[in-house]
Amino acid sequence: MYTQNEFTSKGFTVWFICALFFLYEFFLRTVIGTFQFQLTRDLDLSSLEFSFLSTTVFLVFYGAGQIPGGLIVGRIGLKKSLLTGSIICTIASIGFGYSTGYAMALFFRMLMGIGSTFGFICLLVSVYEWMPNKHNALMIGISSFVGTIGPMVAAGPLDSLLDAYSIGWRPVFISLGFIAVIILFLVILFVENNPRKSGAYTILHPPEKIKASVFKMFKRSQPWFISIFSACTYFSLEYLSENEGRIFLALKGIKTNSAAYMITTSWIGYALGCPFLGFLSDHFRRRKSIMVAATICLFISIMIIIFLKDSKMLTLGFFLMGLGASGQSIGFAIIADQFKKRFVAVAFGFNNALIGLIPSVLAPFIGWTLDQSSGHKTVTLEDYYLVFISLIIIAVISFIVSAFFIQETYGKSKVEFTYLNVGAK
Repeated sequence: MYTQNEFTSKGFTVWFICALFFLYEFFLRTVIGTFQFQLTRDLDLSSLEFSFLSTTVFLVFYGAGQIPGGLIVGRIGLKKSLLTGSIICTIASIGFGYSTGYAMALFFRMLMGIGSTFGFICLLVSVYEWMPNKHNALMIGISSFVGTIGPMVAAGPLDSLLDAYSIGWRPVFISLGFIAVIILFLVILFVENNPRKSGAYTILHPPEKIKASVFKMFKRSQPWFISIFSACTYFSLEYLSENEGRIFLALKGIKTNSAAYMITTSWIGYALGCPFLGFLSDHFRRRKSIMVAATICLFISIMIIIFLKDSKMLTLGFFLMGLGASGQSIGFAIIADQFKKRFVAVAFGFNNALIGLIPSVLAPFIGWTLDQSSGHKTVTLEDYYLVFISLIIIAVISFIVSAFFIQETYGKSKVEFTYLNVGAK
């Protein structure tokens, strides 16, 4: 029988399939940046229109679906939720591959956002249901590491593969639809819902209305501060990956392929940072100090990326940006400390919602600002220098929120009992 203090093979299997779907949806989210030149040319898009397609339409529906997604996962469980997400992503990917116009592409990009809603929530719930509680932050970090393989592949390696074989964006997205079908069958065969038991005891909870609990979440300040921190810390990494990163680097004299690998380096930093910061957070029982350190690293990295031109320093800057952005994974651990276990999925959804919704507003704003700065003509390096000051401001906001507004939880729940195992052999 499953207990919350042991690792089990069944638990790892469920977690791995959830991580595989998260990897897939993360790839689906960021791969469009690899095709910026092709999509802009084929669909005749401006910087603003591409930012809507690549970021806004995906993240608006992805973000808006997080709290309902958390409620759905809590109600119907991991298996049905993952099946739903896989089916929607299959339809969306194949449909996007056959898109003949901007409106059609926007519609299927919207479906991608809806289908991807369940990815990270299911993964986080699998951690809290199937993994030992004392390793929560570490397992969240490892989960983020697995998911990050998606955007790592979507940047440099995929760019090289596309150049070598002259592959367009259409066959890639059609193939992604069939990959979703494979994940669908894995979910059917291996994923199960946790029976919610702990050792020889079954924990019974008094009835509590879901609506009342969700409204309480909106009234409390800490979930808002944590989610704002998470969104601001993560924004620059996703924005430069999906939108203007490659063109900005090209204007600095960096070759297209080298720029793609620099972006891959940022995801390597993120992938390594998530489990490392999670381990430090669990080991020292500190959340807040790790978050503050991550924002400082993020600020330094953005300054390097914007104002330096040396390729080695730029590569270092992108790595540090990923490392700093990985601090947002601690946001999921600390927000879970704010809620009872049966509402953790909704808390994850709330945090993920702001991570999706805030960039969905900021990305087109930056795209619009670039269009205005350039007079709707070719964007120059000076235009980027001026507009990318906003990235610095966002990093400063994440530092201020983490340093002065978020309360330390010391790795313990603020609303549940802490159980001590006294005299155990």
